[in-house]
Amino acid sequence: MTHDDDRRVTFLFYAPQRAPHAWGLDLQQLGEAMRGTYTEVRYKVRRDATRHGEPYLSFWVATDDGVEYEGTATVHGRDCITLVDATAGDAGLFLTWFRDTYLPSPDLIRFSSGNAVERGIDSDWRLPAEGDQARLADELRHHLAVVDGV
Repeated sequence: MTHDDDRRVTFLFYAPQRAPHAWGLDLQQLGEAMRGTYTEVRYKVRRDATRHGEPYLSFWVATDDGVEYEGTATVHGRDCITLVDATAGDAGLFLTWFRDTYLPSPDLIRFSSGNAVERGIDSDWRLPAEGDQARLADELRHHLAVVDGV
């Protein structure tokens, strides 16, 4: 049996709907913040041809422990970060860094998953403003269990 944390899924993290740009997300600054924190970082601000040239950040990050993150960040509609092929534990670690070092307030992260989107579930899940990586990972695992009907 696979532990829930071994499942790799796409996680979507975004600013609250009532304050879509509350993160104050600057794509270049986010890339530089990653570069200042992680062992290896590759990022580039690109233009989305399907969205009238809207800018987005594509990134790949590796930690000292060998954890890798791949994703995008956008400011179209709402400030948003997508982590692709991530475990709940790894995503929790990334979110702890993001919440505690980048956001102007720790209570500004809402989230979902590719699993929820595929099932037509558009609920806004709220990430706790407090807690360590383990607590955030548990919230992500709980979300996946609810979405999957476990």
